[in-house]
Amino acid sequence: MSKYVMSDLHGCYDTFTKILKLINFSREDELYIIGDIFDRGPEPLKIFDYIMENENIHLMKGNHEYMYQGFYETGSPDLWFLNGGKVTYDEIMGRGASFNDKLYEYVKHLPIYKIVGNNILVHSEVFFPDNYEQLSVHDILSIQVEEAVLWGRHNIGKEKKLGEYNIICGHTPVQAIQSFETKEDVKILKRNSTFYIDCGCVYGEEAGGKLAALRLDDYKEYYVEA
Repeated sequence: MSKYVMSDLHGCYDTFTKILKLINFSREDELYIIGDIFDRGPEPLKIFDYIMENENIHLMKGNHEYMYQGFYETGSPDLWFLNGGKVTYDEIMGRGASFNDKLYEYVKHLPIYKIVGNNILVHSEVFFPDNYEQLSVHDILSIQVEEAVLWGRHNIGKEKKLGEYNIICGHTPVQAIQSFETKEDVKILKRNSTFYIDCGCVYGEEAGGKLAALRLDDYKEYYVEA
């Protein structure tokens, strides 16, 4: 049995199924998706349906799920639509009010972090208080709030260590963190025990977009081009 992590699928269902075949994903394996199956790409709810059909796939909340949640709670789609939410909105509305209500309850209660072995999985980053070195990992995680861990980019370039734990996050495409000489060079970045695994799948071939999977057992990397 192997454990894998992915992020930022953004409706790219076909690419998602290709990478599952590449890693030979089976019922005995576990997959953690650290947010952002919604928006931008063409088939967000097909990914959602696939997750619902497979108990060994675990979705966490990303900022795009959070924007849907905000739309449901306030009735205002402005921020969500600015960030590519119209495609997801149309699919949800097409399934009716009952589906929308159930989806909201599901999304609202998605976790914002998980500990898997010696890995902390989170959508964008872990918030570190000034005295974090005097705190336990449990204490640090207990003060995390959605806005910070789903939207934050404060740690990029000043990544901190958190004991023996790796921090694995998505949200910010690696192309926005580091320049790559060629599109083929785009890959997962590791900086001071932080892994950035969003390789910009939804941005397509011109941006060197790929969907990445990281196997947590040995940190082997897998890629499928957009």
